[in-house]
Amino acid sequence: MPTIPHTTMLTLGRAILEAAGLPGDQAEIAIGHLVESNLMGHDSHGVIRLPGYARSLVAGDLLPVGNQRIVRETPASLVVDANKSFGIVLAYEAMRQAVARAQQHTFGGVAVHRSGHIGRLGAFPPLAAEQDCIGVIMLNGGARFTAPYGGVARRLPPNPIAISVPVEGMPPLMLDITTSVAAGGKVDVQLARGLSLPEGWLVDAEGNPVTDPARFRSGDVAMLPLGGPFGYKGYGLAMMIDAIAGGLSWAGCSADRPTRGGSGYFALAIKIESFIDPAEYKAETRALVDWVKSSPTMPGHKKIYVPGEIEEETRQRRIQDGLPIEDTTWEQITAVAAELGVAVPTL
Repeated sequence: MPTIPHTTMLTLGRAILEAAGLPGDQAEIAIGHLVESNLMGHDSHGVIRLPGYARSLVAGDLLPVGNQRIVRETPASLVVDANKSFGIVLAYEAMRQAVARAQQHTFGGVAVHRSGHIGRLGAFPPLAAEQDCIGVIMLNGGARFTAPYGGVARRLPPNPIAISVPVEGMPPLMLDITTSVAAGGKVDVQLARGLSLPEGWLVDAEGNPVTDPARFRSGDVAMLPLGGPFGYKGYGLAMMIDAIAGGLSWAGCSADRPTRGGSGYFALAIKIESFIDPAEYKAETRALVDWVKSSPTMPGHKKIYVPGEIEEETRQRRIQDGLPIEDTTWEQITAVAAELGVAVPTL
């Protein structure tokens, strides 16, 4: 498994996306997002996605941002038909639009359908937290591979949600979770690394555990909701995210044939100053962090982490050490680079 400097991946990835038809400024945003995902340890949403994005651009299944259409608007809200726009780039803009509306009207919401894959949801809410807002984004997407609690058939997507709030004297808190046991991309990473899955991720049609990651893409197994065999809370959260993100975005809620294909998302910003002075709010969230971290640790745990802290530690380490990239992932990246006539640096 090669270890590649993140700066090398930034340069190579931008060249690949530009060669595939993405304008330079959008390519920079997109590859920055993917590399940041790897830096933070979310390899399932990192450069493993680069070949697929590039080939989708070449095929016309993804388009540069600029072709989207506003279908409904109020001073506090937008509904956008993305028209196959490159998802990551448009999602940053959706969150910025939500923040701009919240600054004027306390709440700002932007709902988007027919978008390309938007990557790691945790990248977007901190844009709100940095502007003294609370940021939330939720998606009824990621392919319908999750079973309902008590079921064995694929009915729901992983339906992720991410939330960020500002904190005094430290980076914003950032929660980014799926409502399935794991993101589908994490199964792909296990497959690329030749590793089995933990029991409790997948079940077959009889409810038996499945640990072979190759079976995930075959469609004959389903993933359990967050919490595994006890995942009724994860399942309930998934249902509500589906109803909000799918329903408000016009994408349609999960079904055999969703209204507009599913995979809609909803970005929400809440202006803190409408409720409390931002400095006082951030002092409160800092007190929360300090209180929680004051807990004695269980055996085997060196410290108490708060949401987003592990990602930040991983980012600092990987900036120094480089990104571990699976052999198969690197082979796919170099293959798509060759298809597009992009030179690959010697490692």
